[in-house]
Amino acid sequence: MKTTRLYTLLALLMVFVVSCTKPDEPNNGGNNGGGNNSTINSDVRVTTYTPQDISYTTVVCGGDAIVIQGLSLTEIGVCWGKEQNPTANQSHHSTAIWNEPFVYTITGLDFGTTYHVRAYALRGLEYYYGEDKSFTTLGISGGDGLLNEHEYVDLGLPSGTLWATCNIGSPSPEIYGDCFAWGETEPKSIYDWSTYKYCNGGNFDLTKYCHKSNYGYNGYTDELTVLMPEDDAATVKWGGEWRTPTLEDFKELLDNTTQIPVIQNGVVGHIFFTENGCSIFLPGDCWSSTLVTDWYYNGVLMSARPDYARYLVVNDNSCFVNSYGRDCGMSVRPVISVNK
Repeated sequence: MKTTRLYTLLALLMVFVVSCTKPDEPNNGGNNGGGNNSTINSDVRVTTYTPQDISYTTVVCGGDAIVIQGLSLTEIGVCWGKEQNPTANQSHHSTAIWNEPFVYTITGLDFGTTYHVRAYALRGLEYYYGEDKSFTTLGISGGDGLLNEHEYVDLGLPSGTLWATCNIGSPSPEIYGDCFAWGETEPKSIYDWSTYKYCNGGNFDLTKYCHKSNYGYNGYTDELTVLMPEDDAATVKWGGEWRTPTLEDFKELLDNTTQIPVIQNGVVGHIFFTENGCSIFLPGDCWSSTLVTDWYYNGVLMSARPDYARYLVVNDNSCFVNSYGRDCGMSVRPVISVNK
């Protein structure tokens, strides 16, 4: 009789334990910033907005949070990274105004790169996250065609000029390629006036492309200020209608594109993009085909310098036209003229 009562008591105890055990529930937060997405059963429900206005280096993101009556939040924000489910202890931005939708423009992103973003809310020491959303920033646009097996891009410029996707001697946009002294068509190991093709030992002894007699060898002048096809590395190397850009080509490029310093495969350069969605990447300085016929020093117009040629400066911070000695080695980014 006692044994029967004991078995009955144990059975009742087991039923009580089972009835008090809840099924597993998701963790909606965590004070280490690694909580899971909020669920419908959570005290705080976070929604991540779909990323909008994606550009080469920026994106607009945001989210909102709903809390049960009587609760408040410490902050609401967004966090982002290159891996799934970023957390608030990574790149993030937030506000203490938690009872309104939060929208933020993320800047400084790498172009052509996939990112993940989540909205989050903080209550006390506990983080709550919205759904992971991914986006990819814009990258270098593809080419629009080939000429003599070299790819070009139509940036939609007023003149219709087409720009090559790579420098001469380069297999990809971020590689600097071959170097040429201005007016020479072959790379070499030493770049100075002693090895320059069109002088007799120095910059005051020019033998071609000289419009000032005091820079010419024995007073030589020829009034040539733009490269002839036979001295144009782009024409000689690539053939057809390819040529080195003129000063006017560089000015048109700068005036009709937006330039952003970016890192492409570890190379610092600038991306030039237009409203038609097309772009090119330049990894560094490159020659124009135009000599210096006038130049300014401290805002004062100076005499012509036929020993100097125009080039496009592409540095870490900006792009602009400047001038440099013709004997210097520099890359060439070819272009094609198109008659509209």
